[in-house]
Amino acid sequence: MTTLISRRAAVAGMLSAFLFGAVGSASAAEPLRVATNAVFPPFEFYDSKTGGMQGYEIDLIKAMAEAMGRELKLEQMGFDAIIPAIISGTIDAGASGFSITPERGKRVNFTMPFYQSGLTILVAKGSEGAIKGFDDLKGKKISVQIGTTSQTFAKKIEGAEVSTFNNAGDAILNLVGGNCDAVINDKPVTDYILSQNKSLAEKTVHLPVLATADNFAMVTAKNNKALCDKMNAAMKKLKADGTFDKIYQKWFGRAPEPELLQ
Repeated sequence: MTTLISRRAAVAGMLSAFLFGAVGSASAAEPLRVATNAVFPPFEFYDSKTGGMQGYEIDLIKAMAEAMGRELKLEQMGFDAIIPAIISGTIDAGASGFSITPERGKRVNFTMPFYQSGLTILVAKGSEGAIKGFDDLKGKKISVQIGTTSQTFAKKIEGAEVSTFNNAGDAILNLVGGNCDAVINDKPVTDYILSQNKSLAEKTVHLPVLATADNFAMVTAKNNKALCDKMNAAMKKLKADGTFDKIYQKWFGRAPEPELLQ
């Protein structure tokens, strides 16, 4: 009887170990659910030919997921809906050009930075004499992308009338249409849009002044530091083996700042 009980216990233990291992494997193989707002070139946007998502941050999160041994599941959603979705657990992380800010830091965890940016001004050609910097935007009509640091900054300009748009491209079209005096937007995005559209470039002037220096990072839920740590470990691996540098060079045509490689 004792032997039978022992055998049953052993079988039960083996079954338990098998089930636990299966569950553990399934958990490890669960897709990494990442939300993005793919209207932010060159970080994330749709390829007009293939219909797929592409961009610097898209390439980076794909490489990170591979380094983590996770299948990547990208989901498109509105920029201002991403953080609420992370908090609710609908998705695991956000990769959509998030600037690191104290306010956002109260709600989410940030990975290590992967890009250094800044806010710049775009004006219609011929207006650069009247608008040379941010002090000249007082009382002006300004267009920005909704939910971004550009919107936050513009609202602080004395007497400014701020109009919001779903993406930076629409904000620039509003400028070209003569409906505002300037667009405040992230420098790399404005540069990329103008490089891809000669007509817009010919009708506008991108002023060289920088208002802020922003660090971009991906975000996870405040209660999911473990995932944030794993994403950081993956990014460190990509920096160490040269993959990070290769992806950066592909989209910006130059090496990343030394601070980003630390």
